[in-house]
Amino acid sequence: MPSWRVHRGLLSHALRAVSASELKALGDEFVRGVFIGVVEPDEVPDKATKLTVSVSRRGYTKVRTRKSYVRHHTADTALIEYYYNLALYYARRGRNRLAGVALGRAIHYAQDSAVRTKKYLIFNVHDDVEKVMDSVLLATGGSLHSLCRNVDKESSADAVEALCIAFKKTLAILTSFFRELSTPVDVEKLRKRVLKIRIAKACVALAGFATAVILQSWLVYGLSLIVAIALALYKPRTYIEAMKAGLMVVKPTDLLPALKGEAFTCICI
Repeated sequence: MPSWRVHRGLLSHALRAVSASELKALGDEFVRGVFIGVVEPDEVPDKATKLTVSVSRRGYTKVRTRKSYVRHHTADTALIEYYYNLALYYARRGRNRLAGVALGRAIHYAQDSAVRTKKYLIFNVHDDVEKVMDSVLLATGGSLHSLCRNVDKESSADAVEALCIAFKKTLAILTSFFRELSTPVDVEKLRKRVLKIRIAKACVALAGFATAVILQSWLVYGLSLIVAIALALYKPRTYIEAMKAGLMVVKPTDLLPALKGEAFTCICI
């Protein structure tokens, strides 16, 4: 992963493209939070969970949960999206420092994903690429725009290209964040939509269990349980919109993020 100097240097370059009025609206606490968050995953890592199901010879089923640290260069885009949405959630609630930390964590993983650690699928060029990235960034006193004008890739094992990709991803996240934050949101309308979805999900689950009780069928009961679990895990786009509006936190199902938001706002059904 790039050094802290590279992470913060890229962020500093990208912040120059953000208007002073947008940054002033969120204050110094936000800026400090972003610079903390962009390096924080190296010290406070996120984790991923993986469920494994095994059946013994006697027919017993065992479900195990395995936890592991998230890989930075191949981080799940769901983690980047989660922290981006969490940043909007905090910003809408006026908690600007936490908004900055969350946005910084999203930027960190986006920057790491720009570095391809393998060349020709064999040679590990991770350390060499990052050393060159560090030196190139130090040598670039001005803007990175001219250097990165013709780079159009998602990742690269070339240091200069990786640096440019990381810069462009950082700039894209910042631009999108401030654009969405400045867009008015009808919070009450969103709140009603979320309530309707919750009621509908609860009614479907209850109807399934009621049918199982009436028919006294274990098969129907099992199917109802599966449907209820699926409904609990289902997160419609409305939930994401509500999170961006500051109404609730929608957590990834297979990830354990270090920054979780308020527990009482977590979506459960």
